[in-house]
Amino acid sequence: MTGKIHDYKALGFKAGIEIHAQLSTKRKLFCHCPAVLSQDDPQSFVQRKFRPVLGEMGIFDPALLVEFEKGHTIFYEVFDSVCTYELDETPPFKINEDALYASVKLAKMLNCHIVEETSICRKNYLDGSVPCGFQRTALVGYDGYISLKKEQTELEEKKLVISWIYIEEDAARKDNDRSKDKNIFFKLDRLGIPLIEIVTDHNLYSPTEVVSAARTLGMLIKSSGIVRKGLGTLRQDINVSIAKGDRVELKGIQLLDLIPNAIDLEIQRQKGLISIQEELSKRNIQPKDILLQILDATEIFSNSSSKMVQSAFKREQRVFLLPIAGFNGLLGRKLQPNKRFGTELSDRVKAFTNLKGIIHSDEDLMKYNFSEKEIQKLSRYIREEDAYVIVIGKKEEAEKALTCVHERIIAAIQGVHPETRQVDSEGISTFTRDLHGRSRLYPDTDLPPLVIDPKRVKIIQESLPEHFWDRIDKISKKYSITESVAEDLVYKDRADVFEKLMQKKAPLKTVITTLTQTLTAISREGVNIDEITDDHLMEIFRELRSKRVAKEAIPEIIIQLGTDSRRSVKEIVSKFGGGMSEEELNQLIVKILNKSRSLIKERGMDAFSPLMGLVMKDARGKIDGKIVSDTLRKLLKERV
Repeated sequence: MTGKIHDYKALGFKAGIEIHAQLSTKRKLFCHCPAVLSQDDPQSFVQRKFRPVLGEMGIFDPALLVEFEKGHTIFYEVFDSVCTYELDETPPFKINEDALYASVKLAKMLNCHIVEETSICRKNYLDGSVPCGFQRTALVGYDGYISLKKEQTELEEKKLVISWIYIEEDAARKDNDRSKDKNIFFKLDRLGIPLIEIVTDHNLYSPTEVVSAARTLGMLIKSSGIVRKGLGTLRQDINVSIAKGDRVELKGIQLLDLIPNAIDLEIQRQKGLISIQEELSKRNIQPKDILLQILDATEIFSNSSSKMVQSAFKREQRVFLLPIAGFNGLLGRKLQPNKRFGTELSDRVKAFTNLKGIIHSDEDLMKYNFSEKEIQKLSRYIREEDAYVIVIGKKEEAEKALTCVHERIIAAIQGVHPETRQVDSEGISTFTRDLHGRSRLYPDTDLPPLVIDPKRVKIIQESLPEHFWDRIDKISKKYSITESVAEDLVYKDRADVFEKLMQKKAPLKTVITTLTQTLTAISREGVNIDEITDDHLMEIFRELRSKRVAKEAIPEIIIQLGTDSRRSVKEIVSKFGGGMSEEELNQLIVKILNKSRSLIKERGMDAFSPLMGLVMKDARGKIDGKIVSDTLRKLLKERV
């Protein structure tokens, strides 16, 4: 889906951005452990169960209750690089001042006011990603802005307001390979790495403006010189709403190109939910009409030929049904590609239980191999204007699932439900959790308030790095390259290595191709290019300058480095057998021509392509491909 497909102004569309970026510090935020991710297997495991406690106001946080009801058991993977602080066995140490003042630097680059004194606060989480049940965070700056140029917006030049900047500790990273059902595994190595959170105002009024703001913020953050490089070190979420809808947080958008599609699909989803709300209003359906009446429908399927049902009965599971008053035809209402309102209910069940999903009355029940007689008996539980949802499982789990469905049905009567959704590579989103509020923040009793030294702030203000737009202009003019190429280098955080290579008189065209195209193309093939350091790239071009390898070998070298970065460039180059002189190339081509006389006699110059393939088997990566092509063409022409 491309192009403008909604009238964003008429819909009252608005959006804001939240960006999290890891700071490049040697140690973590509240302890002295190294801020590194381990490549080794864990040394031990620690098991924990979480439960909610009363908050400062004497009530339970609803978001924490939801997480608790999932019934997860958490396992933490412990490495040599973590200490007892990460396991919540030791109080926090004094804050890492390098990280604190690095965040001040970024706040000043975003034209923010710096707080004179800040308190370390706790932000509650009960999903297991933080062993203590809360994340420590502190406000650093507020009320800043960045300018978006006129060509980046659909209006005049505007200011994107930076509402808040926080410094906080990163959460543990989930181990998806080990996690299964209710047992969730987290790696403790990432926990505590200093993280900056930037929250913008919701004054972006089209996907074009959102992309421009995300790109501008990303380049500014990277140009600060204080953030880490690599996959997962910079994460952005987009908060989206329309006038009759509500705020929905879209997470997991790694590529700027994906933003417009993700936004358009979310608008489509919210419009679909609003249409359901409006239809329910016409039908005069009120929340009081939706009763939580869970019925056991197992007897209907006692002799069922459905393999799904037979398999469930062998596991001592049963069939349960929830009637839904006035919802006939609405569970099948399409919201996104291949997603209907029934899918929303199913996603919620999957998020809160271990069941695989639901079955509902608006879908083709014959695909489950239910008989017509069974379907007719199910219909007796409801009126013609009603709908129903079925789940198959143990009684306790099934009742929990249908309670989730009931809550979501009630929310649908109110319209769009505020929630967090994970976006896939196509821009389609899936429910992950209800949207948490900032009321989860409260002061940490383990740490005193922090005074931010105004003298240090002044020194930082006077030594801020040049803004990325100035650098783009400078690089473009200095090396006579287009502004778009210079912007690509800066945005992809490769401007530094580009300038270093230019100082070493590396070939401009090859350098640009490698940094802006080759690395990107290889990344799209699934190779982890985050393992490719600037030193690796410098070494590759040293080998190229020494003629120990040809430029055609660069992609293969990068692929092998991305697969195993512990290998040196020289080690990889050695497998190509060193460079090849033109004399050696001539000898190779003559040898191949001699063996291919019949092919040459039969096809003449048309034999060039197959012969080129044979020559490149030995010459690839050792000598420039154009030299190979020109030499082969010349010698073949002499033979013909």
